[in-house]
Amino acid sequence: MRDPVADSLASTHRSRQAAPRGGSRRTSDATHPDPRDDFIRTRPPASAVSVRVGRRQLLKLAAELPERDRQILETVATFRLARTDQLRSLFFSELTTESARSRVCGRTLHRLTRAGLLTRLERRIGGHRAGSSGQVHALAPAGHRLLAHLHAQPMPSGRGVHEPGLLFVTHTLAIGDLYVAVVDAERAGQLELLSFDVEPVRTYASPIGKTMRVKPDAYVRLAVGEFEQLSFCELDLGTEGRGALERKLHAYVNLYRSGREQAEHGLFPRVVWVTDDAARAEYIQSLIETLPAGTQKLFATATVDGAVAALSGQGDTR
Repeated sequence: MRDPVADSLASTHRSRQAAPRGGSRRTSDATHPDPRDDFIRTRPPASAVSVRVGRRQLLKLAAELPERDRQILETVATFRLARTDQLRSLFFSELTTESARSRVCGRTLHRLTRAGLLTRLERRIGGHRAGSSGQVHALAPAGHRLLAHLHAQPMPSGRGVHEPGLLFVTHTLAIGDLYVAVVDAERAGQLELLSFDVEPVRTYASPIGKTMRVKPDAYVRLAVGEFEQLSFCELDLGTEGRGALERKLHAYVNLYRSGREQAEHGLFPRVVWVTDDAARAEYIQSLIETLPAGTQKLFATATVDGAVAALSGQGDTR
């Protein structure tokens, strides 16, 4: 039987890196030491801020890196940031108890951090009450270099990891939350996740020949029964004003009218706006209703709880 997480990012960022794949390795007994600890057991403890990894150490880590650890690094690289609870859901769901999932996930992330491949942001989402589940992880410079080596790409510069702003962190993690929700729906047998592309860029020519860009937060392809559902996703946090929202709406209308998406992919995806609350969804819907009648059908709105149903072409969407 195909593992839903193992195939769930099969098409994500193929041009940049291999897709993250999760949940493919089972842990039979979470109470015993994880043998994967061995590959860094000789490394001394290090802070989460900066661990220097030389080329020889990097090559050794790459050669000995367990598959699930590589998948975690790939996922963090794809989404740029990931909370502990997101990674726990994606890669440790096969463990039978919550305590086992938390323990093994925490040990794995700690190991990758000590190895200098991951780093933790100082800010926790949800504050200190969120505990380790609210810790936010990013790829450390050595992690970028290791993935570049695994994909036979040029080594990136050794730039550090800067603490991003709260809005960026919240929005980036919201994309990850949507992905986790879709993977959970796939595990439940509700759909099949064909691809989940993070912030893809679409271009089209304006009437005066200028190249214009549209960058959704995500592009999602789902198989639901005999049908395939394609969606551009916009994760709205309620921070953008009317003008910014209208510009985005018209950008999608212009992309649709250009015909480029339809020529390359066969049809135009529905644009699903996902919001935190129903009032915000209603507001965005009111702006959609001001668009030309023939283009309003391109859009749908949904709250976070109804996002998967909207992407599946089901539920109470508008």
